[in-house]
Amino acid sequence: MIFFISIMLLFFFIMRYIIDLTSTTEKFVDVPLQNTTLQNTINLDAIKEISKQISIYRPANSLNLYFVKEYLLNKMAELNLTCSKQSFNKNIRGVKYYFDNLIGFNPNNNEKYIVLGAHIDAPVIDKIEATIDAATSVALILELCKKILQVNPNFPLLIVFFDGEEALEGSWDHDNTLHGSRYFVNNFDINKINQVFILDLIGGSIQDNKICAFNNNPDAKEIIKELHRINLKYDDIIFVNPEKKSSNRNILDDHTPFLEKQINVVDIIPSVFPKNHHTLEDNFKNVNWKYIDIFSNILLEYFMNKNNFKKENL
Repeated sequence: MIFFISIMLLFFFIMRYIIDLTSTTEKFVDVPLQNTTLQNTINLDAIKEISKQISIYRPANSLNLYFVKEYLLNKMAELNLTCSKQSFNKNIRGVKYYFDNLIGFNPNNNEKYIVLGAHIDAPVIDKIEATIDAATSVALILELCKKILQVNPNFPLLIVFFDGEEALEGSWDHDNTLHGSRYFVNNFDINKINQVFILDLIGGSIQDNKICAFNNNPDAKEIIKELHRINLKYDDIIFVNPEKKSSNRNILDDHTPFLEKQINVVDIIPSVFPKNHHTLEDNFKNVNWKYIDIFSNILLEYFMNKNNFKKENL
């Protein structure tokens, strides 16, 4: 009897061993994730959180905008950037306004800057959150720069968040808009700038709010072309091939002062604005986060592909 039980136990262990060898069940091993996996993917939740925090009514000169500025300076400092306010005031049609551009640059750099910029103020429309215009761009830039600096701590990065982009004391025109970006180009050493990327109105409809090159800025077409090439890896196309289509619109945006100074700049903005532009429907709940996810990862790959940052490689 004992002999029989011993034989059965031996048979059991042999069969268990064979089953383990031939099993197709996946075995999970606790292996740490590689840094490249973490670094090469945008954290959409981080973009959502920052966007949500600054999606409040924040026109120029308002207390809300002051709180947004302090919040963003803290987020920029978390990236180990050297941060400052570029403060100025201006009388606009009899009303005195106080402005602050927020500037953060990488101190571990001896090259000309790659500038990423967006505006932080909201239009003077009561209670508008202005999430697409342009809280999402601000949040996206912060997350994008975080990933870039993880891979290349010496990246020649400069972030600038412009105050006073929206129209004040009247309709939108050359004289009462773009105050922050105009002040920046006139009070910063532009010889230290390699290339400027301005983001605005990001997060609308993938079908209706595509991004084209603009014919009044032909030097930017190669960048849009490269972004389109990367976009082809995705099912949804946001960036249009400039060889097939470009826009004749002459948009007044924060890129305009750079263009007037003949500084290399690309305005990454839909040629057709989102339908909720400058309405109360421009709020956090109406953002197309799929658009943001695709867009931000395209930009991340664009910068990751750059082995150096000379003009001919951008």
